Amino acid sequence: MATPQNHDLTQAIGITADVVLEQGNFYDTKDFRKVQTGLSSAARELRALTQYGNSIHGRLGARLSQEQRELLSNAAALLDSVKYNVEHAKERKAREEKAAAKLREQRERQATQLVAQHFQLPTTTVEQQIDVLKLYIAIRPVTDGWMLKEDHQLRDMMQSHAPKWSSERSWRLDQISSLIADLKYSVERHLVHPGHTPAERLKALHERIAEVREAQLSKPSAQETLKVWTEALQEVVLVSNPAPAAAPSQGGAA
Repeated sequence: MATPQNHDLTQAIGITADVVLEQGNFYDTKDFRKVQTGLSSAARELRALTQYGNSIHGRLGARLSQEQRELLSNAAALLDSVKYNVEHAKERKAREEKAAAKLREQRERQATQLVAQHFQLPTTTVEQQIDVLKLYIAIRPVTDGWMLKEDHQLRDMMQSHAPKWSSERSWRLDQISSLIADLKYSVERHLVHPGHTPAERLKALHERIAEVREAQLSKPSAQETLKVWTEALQEVVLVSNPAPAAAPSQGGAA
């Protein structure tokens, strides 16, 4: 009959589901499943050595003593005990991940709606287009700035020529649309960060933009960028809408 000590040796009393979750905090359900599968496989292999039969495991196990087979059987039971708690931890982890994914989707939808509502950014006139650029420059240090272009890259955009397959006006509008898309995406990523609701983060974002806007736009690099963009966009307007030719004068005597 097994002693209490032997019984304890086959039970991983120090590895509960809570312990597995704590130690596997930075791993996901797939990692837990791999551990569970590995433990199941290892326990199965050990038990195969304790069972007589014509398989290679059974033939090898027949060469072991009774005590050795009991040791392997106890080891397999210990692995099963660990696997049991890993399995329960995996199920809890899966529920947590599902809930987190649902919450993340909700936050992403809210962020998208808020950005669409508060960052409409019309681009009909040159003034409106420059306003987009100013917001882009001001917001860069507030959101995830690595997603947004630096001043020298912005100047390069406007100093490049349109490809042969596009008109200058269409090319510039495409560049502005690209700028807006990057700006909105940067804001959306900023709003979904945990800790506060997207609406709360949006309010804080507006406040922060107001604080840094003047300082960001007054930098020499930003001033040069605004100058390059303004000149390039005004030139597009002049080319697209040339001034009408003056009517010829009606000379001669009456």
